[in-house]
Amino acid sequence: MNIIKQANEIQKDITSRFEERIQNQIAAGSTIDLYNVAISETLQDVYQEIENNKTPHIWSSLEGWKLDDTGTMFNLPRKTGENDANYKYRLQRWLLSNEASNTTAIQNALLAPFEYVSNVDYHPYTKGTGTGTCYIIPKSYDTETINNAFIEISTIVKEIASPSLYVEYIIPTVKGIKLQVYISSIDGDLDTIKDNLETKISEYINKIAPGDYLEVGEINRMGINENNVDYFNVTALLIDNVVTSDIRVLQTIDSKMLYDEIIWAEDNGI
Repeated sequence: MNIIKQANEIQKDITSRFEERIQNQIAAGSTIDLYNVAISETLQDVYQEIENNKTPHIWSSLEGWKLDDTGTMFNLPRKTGENDANYKYRLQRWLLSNEASNTTAIQNALLAPFEYVSNVDYHPYTKGTGTGTCYIIPKSYDTETINNAFIEISTIVKEIASPSLYVEYIIPTVKGIKLQVYISSIDGDLDTIKDNLETKISEYINKIAPGDYLEVGEINRMGINENNVDYFNVTALLIDNVVTSDIRVLQTIDSKMLYDEIIWAEDNGI
């Protein structure tokens, strides 16, 4: 463990040496005493900077341009928009990626933020040795975004993967989510309330990542917390027009839940 000399220790040392030479004591609070304090604090910073430069490889101290310089040394540049924490994680896993060859290297490369893709999962050996599958969830399901998502991910994988590796790219099947909801408001404007809730609920459903759950309880919480809502309850959940009794639905990698509509049953207190 490195021990850095502290300012108070440096001050005592300077004072002791000075008093030894002048054969007299330095009065506390005097000009020379305050000068020694200032010099000591500066020297503590100098000691720390020297120590930092002795160990530039310590990951915990790397950030900003220092992290970029380290990435350049490994031939692993920062992705556009990538923060320090994610970039540092990729750098730390770089040797492991090389050792593990394609699987870890591909999964590591797919951690970066993307322009057209909200989530991507890579699974090896889906069709036997030397194969793999990327399940791509685009940020929207229009044709242009889907095409750009394919190109974005396939380009990254081709830069990493062995030429002999066969990779399949799959856009998960869309599953439409409908809700039957009973809502009551005595003092509020139901049309405005419903518009606000549809926006919030659709955003919630569409952003559910693989491995996470659609929670009916979360939708109920959103509804009852809306201003001027007296009662809110999801009475039925339909997936592809089929009613399910589940109150938690897993978002898998081979399908994508997308908001379809809310069928309202309302009571405005009249």
